[in-house]
Amino acid sequence: MYNYITKSKSILAAATLSIALLFTGNAMAGPGKPGDSNIVEIALGVNAMTGEFEYLLGAVGCLTDEEGNNPVVDLLTGENKLTLFAPTNMAFENLQMALGFDVPSPELTCMLGPELVFAVLGYHVTEGRRFSNSVFNKKNNKEIEMLVAGSIISTPDLTIWDGAGQEIGVVPPLVNINASNGVIHVVDTVMLPFVP
Repeated sequence: MYNYITKSKSILAAATLSIALLFTGNAMAGPGKPGDSNIVEIALGVNAMTGEFEYLLGAVGCLTDEEGNNPVVDLLTGENKLTLFAPTNMAFENLQMALGFDVPSPELTCMLGPELVFAVLGYHVTEGRRFSNSVFNKKNNKEIEMLVAGSIISTPDLTIWDGAGQEIGVVPPLVNINASNGVIHVVDTVMLPFVP
C-alpha cells in the first residue's frame, strides 16, 4: 500500500512540476540554450506555483545570517555553471521521519545546525552543466565529485548511490531543467554524504 501511494504522489508531483516549469519558461529537454532564470529563481518559481520545494528552500533559509547573507543562495545565483540535484518535499519528509521527527515540517531541518545543513545541501551540487548524459554513463558506473563532502555514484540504470548507501532516483521527466547558470535534476531522496 505504501509503495502504491508513494508512487502515485510522485507521479502527481512530477506532473504538477512539469506544468509549473513550462510556465516558468525553462526548457526541460536538455542541452541547448540555457533558460532565462537562474537555479534559485527556478526553485522559487516552482515553489510559488506548486509548493514542491518548500522543504528545500526552508533548508537553504537555515543558512541566512543576520545581515541576510546566504552562502547557498550566493552560490546558486552566481555566474559559475553548476548542477543541482533538488530533493522533493517528500524526500525531506522521509528524512525527517527517519531521524525521529513525528511531524515533518520545513522548519525542522534548521534544528540540525548550520554546519550539517550546509554539508548536506552542498552535497547536492556539482560543478558544470551536467545534463543526464553527463550524469549517467550507458555502460558503467560513474563517480561524480560534489562541491561538499565527497562524491556520488551514478549507474547505467539511472539511479544514484550516495555516501550513506541510499539509492536515489531522478524524478522523470524532471531532469535536465536548463537554468541560466546550470542544470537541475529533481531527485526523490535527500542525498547524504555519510550514514546518519
